[in-house]
Parts: sequence; C-alpha cells; structure tokens
Amino acid sequence: LSRREILDLLRLLPEQHFTKPPPRYSEATLVKTLEEYGIGRPSTYAPIISIIQTRGYVDREDRRLVPTELGFIVNDLLVKHFPDIINVDFTAHMEEDLDLIASGEREWVPVLREFYGPFDEAVKQAERTMEKVDLGEQLTGEMCEKCGHPMIVKFGRYGKFMACSNFPECRNTKSYQIKTGVACPGCGGDLVEKRTRRGRIFYGCSNYPECEFATWNRPFPQPCPSCGGLLTAAGKDRAKCDKCGEVVELALLGETGLVDAN
Repeated sequence: LSRREILDLLRLLPEQHFTKPPPRYSEATLVKTLEEYGIGRPSTYAPIISIIQTRGYVDREDRRLVPTELGFIVNDLLVKHFPDIINVDFTAHMEEDLDLIASGEREWVPVLREFYGPFDEAVKQAERTMEKVDLGEQLTGEMCEKCGHPMIVKFGRYGKFMACSNFPECRNTKSYQIKTGVACPGCGGDLVEKRTRRGRIFYGCSNYPECEFATWNRPFPQPCPSCGGLLTAAGKDRAKCDKCGEVVELALLGETGLVDAN
C-alpha cells in the first residue's frame, strides 16, 4: 500500500461495540489491588473486607463486592470533605510511616502530630458544612415476629441492622445478616456471617437457636466431591470437608483464593 492509494471496498462488516465497565472486585482481586498500591498489610486485609460489608458499603453477589447506595454516598462525602486524606497516596505514605515507626526509624509523636492537626480541622469543617442525606427505607423481605409489620434496613454507628417499620410502636431490632449462599448442613437453613463479642468472624445457621451449627472457617457452596459434605476454607488456597476431612484445591472449585477473615 502507498499513501493516497485508492482501494476497492470488498466487504463492510458493521459491528456495534459498547464500552464495558471493569469487573467488580472479588475479595482476592481487592487484596491484590491494595497490595499494588501499598495500602494495608496482611493483618489488616481481612478487617477491611469485613468492615465494608458489615457497614453496608458493599454487598457480596456471586463472590463479587458490589457497591451499595450507601457506599457511593459515603465515598462521595468523604472525598469531597477530606480530599487530602481519602486518597491512595496519603494512605500508602501513612503505611510507610507506620512501618518506620515499627522498625524504630521514626518517632510516633511527630507522625501523629503531622496527621492530627489538619485532620482535626477537616473534621470540624465537615461538622459545619457536610450535608445530611436521607437514604430512605430498604425492605428486607422479612416480617417482624412481634407485630407483623415489614422489617427494614437501618444504618447505625456499627453498620446495618434490621428494625421494625412500625417504630416507635414496635421497637424490635435484629442484627443484619450477611448470607454466604451456603445451606446449613444441620437443618438446611442459611449459613450467615456473624461476629463474637470480641469481633471475631464465624459462620452460623440463621435458624439459631433452633439449630446451633457453626464454624470458624468460611463455607463454600460447592459440596465435597467425595462425600457431599460441607467444604470450608483451610488456608488461602484450599478447602477441607467438615465431614470426611478431604482437602480440595480452591482452583478445582472455581475459586481464586481467599482472605482468612480470622
């Protein structure tokens, strides 16, 4: 071919393409991204993933973390009112300072002073100017066992909880349960994520106290290939059957690796 050469059109293939958004993070890909940006440490990855779920910032759908309306709102407000803090560079730099403190190369008092002065002023400014947001009511699909009215999702200091829509006549509340999508081997109910009083994550039956099945390890929806029993996490890349003890590689289950939440 040469420049300005006239060519004959032999065939035209009209195809329409749409820009696709990047895939949602899974727990494993989110941890990988945090590592790439220098944010967090192995001991903090599991709490990070747990907190964004228990506070209602994301929901877990098909092993993917999907931002909620609350998550978008909180993110927008924090970025708007704390731009010097809610950014990747600040967080990574703070992680480096903490590592230097741990190794004895920096004193903690100057580091804290550098951070707290501007942060305290930003908080005071946000208290004066941050707008209030009405999230409305989100139905849970459950009915209040005390009065029969629908249960709705509320947001408190420690995240989501369920409350009766008949408030203040009925003050019934329940903890908001994060479903795993795995059936309880004891009664067929839902296995949900729960926490001990000290904050440690475990997985128990939604029918408690009628069913007391519980496990410290995250369950998988895939059954054991040998006996059909419940598979639970056994390290980062393996699962173990609670019934026969067989160990299975997560890759064989279609999983990419997990964060040990405990």
